This record gives sequence, structure tokens and C-alpha cells, in this order.
Amino acid sequence: MAEPAGLLPFDPRLSLHSVVQTTFENYPQTAMIDAMRLETSALQQRSDSWIPGYPMVYIQNNQNIAGDGEGMTQWGYQVPLWRWGQRDASQAVTDRAAESTERFGLGLKHEVAGLVRESLWNLKMMQNRHQFTRTVYEVSLKLVETVKRRVELGDLAQADLLLAQSDSLEKKTALTQAAVDLQHAHQAFANLTRMPAAPDKFDEELSRLTAITEEHPQLAALNAMIERAQADVEFVRQWKQGTQPTVLIGAQHRAFINKNLQNDTNVVLQIPIGGDAYNEPFVAQANLALTQKITERDNLIRLLQRSLKQAQQTLEADRKALDIARNRRQMAETLIRMNRIALETGEIQMIDFLKVQTTAQAAIWDAMQKEIQLKRDIAAYNQVVGVTP
Repeated sequence: MAEPAGLLPFDPRLSLHSVVQTTFENYPQTAMIDAMRLETSALQQRSDSWIPGYPMVYIQNNQNIAGDGEGMTQWGYQVPLWRWGQRDASQAVTDRAAESTERFGLGLKHEVAGLVRESLWNLKMMQNRHQFTRTVYEVSLKLVETVKRRVELGDLAQADLLLAQSDSLEKKTALTQAAVDLQHAHQAFANLTRMPAAPDKFDEELSRLTAITEEHPQLAALNAMIERAQADVEFVRQWKQGTQPTVLIGAQHRAFINKNLQNDTNVVLQIPIGGDAYNEPFVAQANLALTQKITERDNLIRLLQRSLKQAQQTLEADRKALDIARNRRQMAETLIRMNRIALETGEIQMIDFLKVQTTAQAAIWDAMQKEIQLKRDIAAYNQVVGVTP
């Protein structure tokens, strides 16, 4: 049978690292990184500013209602001032925002690496399944031809040919389903990576890490976000919702009935006092956001620790299972050869041969899948401990 339509070619020049990098660059959520960098830039502008808000210009003109020329005109320029320690708190928010942005990017890339790993190994599994079912189908076709010749020679009954043909059709059905599953796996990989080809090899070495460390990309990202949230709490406490001290520099021009004029210059310093009760709800809201991030971090640690334990146990179990499967495969291959000879010499019936062949092929298939599964387990283990290709 021909290869299913719509399959991606395998490019030996591609590596797991290059696929992860390309997928990351095309991943929709990377737009968040750009937005976070814009936010950091805006925060830096605020921290660099000499004033913590909008300056204001005011003009006031008062005239005597009698129209005798007596009146007063005032104008001035009002500038907000940083509170003591407030600008440092703003810069701390900026610094933590910049760090959390970079950490978020690394954490997101690690998340993408997990998706790529899963997609690639699923593709490998489906490819192996398709190749095996095609081989089994081709063997069944050869068996049909062999049985047909022996029926013509009178060595076997017509019923044996029907059994062989029925078995061949069953194998063809399995091949058809395997082809569809393979197409789906290729489509899933292409949809995720937006790449026109897949890597030919992507095996990994097992990481030496045996515990979840603070350097785990996703854990480090949450820790950076917690530090950002802590800086936000301190800034909100200092900010007091924009009720800033202000300095007002102005001038006053007064005209009297006797046509005398008076020009004055004044400086006014305004310092808000109290008002903490009004600001506390905003501080509490910032603390709530901080607590949510801490909770996310603690939940992630538990999840990673559990996943690591499961990955270790799965890896150990699948290694043992692979050794068993390899032994079963050797016995199955021997059993098929022996029963083929027995069938040709008339020692066993066709129905018995097909039963043995089905069982043996299942053992061979299981060994092939176990080989791939162990490599998949290694990739999953590396993902859990925080290894990004």
C-alpha cells in the first residue's frame, strides 16, 4: 500500500532544540512576553521621571463687581513630588518586572518544549505502529498466495484459504486505521510547530537531576512573579493612590481703586497626612495578588514533586518491561518460524497457525513499542526536572 497522504518529510538537519525554538517563536502566547516588555518599559519611564504625576497650570482672575478696576489675577505652576522612598519602590517594581518577564519567557519555552516532546513521541509511536501493521499485512498477503497455491495443488482445503483471506482483511483494516492515526499525528505536529518537516532523530540523554530545584524554568518564573508582586505591595503602600506632596510656584497681580498695583510671588508646599485607612484596601488587594502567586508556586512544587516521583517509577518499570518484551519477542519470532514449518508439513491446521501468529505478532509489536516508550519516558523525565532542549 502507498504511504498515507499529507505526511511531513523527516529532515535529518533538524534537531529537537531547533524545533522547540521555532515552535516557541510561533507560539501565540509569546505575545504576552512582548506585552510584558512594554509594561517594563513604561514602568522604567515612571521610575526615571523627576515627578510622580501630572504637573498643573492654574490661572485665576477676580474682578470687583462694581467695575471700578479693582481686582486680582493669580497664576502658577503646581508640581507633584516623590515621597521619601517612593521612587526607590517604583524602581524596585521595574526591576522585578524586567526579571519576571525574562523568567516568564524561559518558563513558557519550557512549556512549549513539553508540548513538542509529547507531539514528537506520539508521532514516533504512530509511525512505528503504521510500519508494523503494514509489514504484518504484507506477510498476510504472502500467506494468502502460498495457501492459494497449495489449495490448487490439493494440499489444503478451500476453508484454509478463506481463513487466510479473512485474516488478511483484518490486517488491512488495522493498517487503514494506523494510517489515519499517523495522519492525525503529523497534522497535530504541523499545527503545533508550524513547520513543514519533522526531525529524524530527537532522542535525549537522561538528565542527572534527581530533584526539583529552584532553577526549574516554570518554578523560577513563578518565584520572579512573586518578587514582582512583593514589590507591587510596597509600591502601593508608598503610592497612597497618587495623593502626592506638591509644590506650587505662583504669582499674584492685584489692582486697587486708586490705581496702585501690587505684584507678589508665592511658593506653597502641600504635604498629605494620614489617609492610610483609605489606602489599606488597595494594599490588601495587592497582598491578595501576592498570596495567589505564592499559592500557585506551592501548588506547582507539589505537582512537580509528584510528577517526578511518577516519572522515576515509570522509567524503572518500563526498563524492566522492555527486558521482558525483548525476551518475548525472541521467543515469538522463533515460534512463528517453527509453526510455519509445521503448517507446511501439515502438522498443524491453518486456524491454529493463525492463532499462534497473531499472539506472536502481538509480542513483537509490544517489544517495538516498549523500545520507543522507554525513550519517551526519558524525555518526560527531562521535562519534569526542568531540562529545556
